[in-house]
Amino acid sequence: MDIALPLAKTGAISAATNLWLAIPIGIIFGFALFHSGFTDSRRIAWAFYFKDVGVPVVMFSAIATGMVGLWGLSLAGFLDISLVYMMPTYLLPMMVGGLLFGVGMVTGGYCPGTAIAAIATGKIDALIFIVGFLIGSLVFGDFFPVWGSFYDSDYMGAFRLDQWLDIGLGVTVLIIVLVAVAGSLTMLWVQRLVWPAPDSEPKPPQFMKLQGALVAVVIAVAILFAFFPTEAFIDDSTETPYYIVPRADIDVITTDFLLAGADVAVVPGS
Repeated sequence: MDIALPLAKTGAISAATNLWLAIPIGIIFGFALFHSGFTDSRRIAWAFYFKDVGVPVVMFSAIATGMVGLWGLSLAGFLDISLVYMMPTYLLPMMVGGLLFGVGMVTGGYCPGTAIAAIATGKIDALIFIVGFLIGSLVFGDFFPVWGSFYDSDYMGAFRLDQWLDIGLGVTVLIIVLVAVAGSLTMLWVQRLVWPAPDSEPKPPQFMKLQGALVAVVIAVAILFAFFPTEAFIDDSTETPYYIVPRADIDVITTDFLLAGADVAVVPGS
């Protein structure tokens, strides 16, 4: 939970409670994955052919909702963003990894998380996918010295889009929300164009009105964010905690460990 809601870090709950909360959160998350179609390899693969874009639309919705919620809580002072774990950026390795991940996802129809959820529903193909995933992980770990230097290359720290674009964080949030909405509408339009379904029943007007109202609320909040400076969301004067243990401390620990090992090696000979 340190990625989005670091309650244990703030002392609001204990570390044990933090672990126990993973059970109900996992159940709710699995339930959402199932009803969103993420446990069906066919629906995931169809997204790449624009036959059923429900999965990427849900992903865009989750990105926009989570982003607005996270920075909104930070702006309101309910969340200390300095305690939130941010993934460090290794640009080129992540580009290569994303390409391989996409190829694997369109081929196998799953990612590791959705495959685990699919196994809970009794999907045999998901079980085979996980076996392949575990074998691949073992191969990656065993041969890590071969590509380890590339894996750690092009390091940029916890680098955000607003820093890359040199614009305000609030404006960046607005842009991503608009891209998510426009991308979702475009994919739905392409799906209807390429794979027309004349026999499909139109969604009830109440559902469409609710969906439109929720999208309007998210856009309105994002527009409001654009009027706030980056400093209102996050303090960039301090180091972003992209390591569970700060990298400086890791370097000190590693140096001390190596020096201690050298002392032990010297003592017997003396």
